Amino acid sequence: MIRIPQFDAGQPIPPEYCTPAYRCEARYGYAWVSLAPPGEEPLAPIPDVPEFDDPGYRTIFQFHERWATSPLRALENSFDNSHFSFVHRATFGVAAQPRPSRYELVERDDGFYAETVIDAANPEAFHRVSGSTDPITQRHMRNAYFLPFSRRLDIEYPSGIRHVIINCFTPIDDGHIQLCQWLFRNDSEEDCPARMLIDFDHVITREDKAILESTDPDALVDTRRRGVEYSMPSDRPGMLIRKQLMELLARHGEAEVHR
Repeated sequence: MIRIPQFDAGQPIPPEYCTPAYRCEARYGYAWVSLAPPGEEPLAPIPDVPEFDDPGYRTIFQFHERWATSPLRALENSFDNSHFSFVHRATFGVAAQPRPSRYELVERDDGFYAETVIDAANPEAFHRVSGSTDPITQRHMRNAYFLPFSRRLDIEYPSGIRHVIINCFTPIDDGHIQLCQWLFRNDSEEDCPARMLIDFDHVITREDKAILESTDPDALVDTRRRGVEYSMPSDRPGMLIRKQLMELLARHGEAEVHR
C-alpha cells in the first residue's frame, strides 16, 4: 500500500494495511499463481508443455468451467481406463470391450507417467478428429500426472494425429473446482476445424461431468482409512495419486482433513 486518497498528505499508512502478494507467471496463455507464503519459493515449477512453442502444433483453448466435484475425483477419473466403455459409450467407448487396458506406470518426483493403448469407437462424425475412417481406431495414450492437480493427456492416432490435452483441476472450496482445458494438435484448421475439436471434447467432458458431480467430493486420500472406499486393479493410477498427495502433505507437516 503506497497511497490512501482519504488520508492527508504525508499521513503514515499503518503497516497492516496491505494485501498479500503471490508469485504469478504468464505461460501457455494462462496466469499461473503460486499460493506459497509471500517470500517463499513455489513447491514445484510449472509443467513443461513443449507443444506450445512448437510450430508443428496449434493451440486451441477449449474451456474453463466451475464443476461441483473435487480435484482427486476428477484426476482419478482421468486415469481410469475402466470407465470408457460405460461413461463414454455414446462417444468413443467400445461397449463390447469393457475389460480395461493396463497402464505402464513410471513414478516420478513430481507425479507419474502412464502409457497404454486402447480401442476407440470412430463414427463418421469423428473421422476428421482421428484422421481415420475405420469404425474402430486406436488411441496410443501417453499420460502424465503432475502434483498436485494437473494432467497431460497425449493421444496419438494411427493416422499420426496427436491430440494433446492439458487439464488443471484447481480447487475452489471443498465441493468445487475450476477446470481449465486446452488442446494441441499437429494438424491444420483445414484438416479439422478448431470448433469441431472444441465441440468433440465438450461432449466427452459432459459425460465425465455428469458422473463426477453425482459423487461425493470428499474423496478418500489416506488409504489407511479402510472400509471408506474400495478399489480394483484399474484404480492403480488413482491409488498412486493418493499416495503421492499423502507424501506431499507429510513433508509439510500436514494431514488429510475429511468430514
